[in-house]
Amino acid sequence: MDNFWAHLARPFTVLAPLSGFTDRAFRQICRSYGADVVVSEMASVAALVHSPEKALERLYFNEIERPYVVQLFGADPNQFGEAARLVTNRIQPDGLDINCGCPAPKIIKEGAGAALGADLPRARQAVQAVLSNTSLPVSIKLRAQNKDISAQQVVAYLADLPLAAVTVHGRSVSGGFSGPVDPGAIALCRPYVAGVLIANGGIVDLMTAQIMLQKSLADGIMIGRGALGRPWIFQEIKEGREINLTWTELTELIRRHAQLIVAYKGEDGLIEFRKFLAWYVKGWPQAKALRAQLMQIKTLSELENVITSVSA
Repeated sequence: MDNFWAHLARPFTVLAPLSGFTDRAFRQICRSYGADVVVSEMASVAALVHSPEKALERLYFNEIERPYVVQLFGADPNQFGEAARLVTNRIQPDGLDINCGCPAPKIIKEGAGAALGADLPRARQAVQAVLSNTSLPVSIKLRAQNKDISAQQVVAYLADLPLAAVTVHGRSVSGGFSGPVDPGAIALCRPYVAGVLIANGGIVDLMTAQIMLQKSLADGIMIGRGALGRPWIFQEIKEGREINLTWTELTELIRRHAQLIVAYKGEDGLIEFRKFLAWYVKGWPQAKALRAQLMQIKTLSELENVITSVSA
């Protein structure tokens, strides 16, 4: 399969994998605003091996999302290999990514995410298992610091393997999602990455994106939480200008997103969509009262009634 990473114009932008957020609907919204690559929610290799049909269902995508990457997480290298083969054959994405940095305690307790990244021999076995079971370009995602192991040490340890891309989150594992971001730690990985280097962490607007690109020496940036409520951040970065939507423009976006949710999940999916609505109205006048109303919506008509009642 073609290594799409090698053909992306620099600098490029990537929608990060976010559990509970980066489903088909949100990926399509972000692509419409210029995200160059989108990544699935984290997919458990254990679930793919033991309950494949249910696990695969969450990974289906629309062709307009390409390049589309599936991110795998788990603890067992053998399961990584089986999952890689299954996803390659059944889902046929553009790439596979291995999570070696998720700081969530639940994931670490399973021996996955940051726990895998902290065990270099096992991480290497997982990467080799995926490489041996797919023709797709393979990438990894890790944190700048994982206990006493730096991202630089990890990429140096894996430098002889044909990884197409490496994403380094500039926070430490202990820093979670709010600790300081160190672009310099990402830059230290540059000499060991033969493929593309992607910087992640703390990118919430045009300025933080530009600073990250300058200081990290990365080929592109990955944005996760910075896209929640502001998926047009990708357009801002691509066009080099700040974008402020009017209330009318924002409600059009909300409608489009809600319609995609209903198309894929039915109106029951709107309950899950409420968390997106909370992000969309953050910072608007009377956001607290508006959010309280939006947290009750169950149908498209109820959503319409709430957003049309606001004169922002």
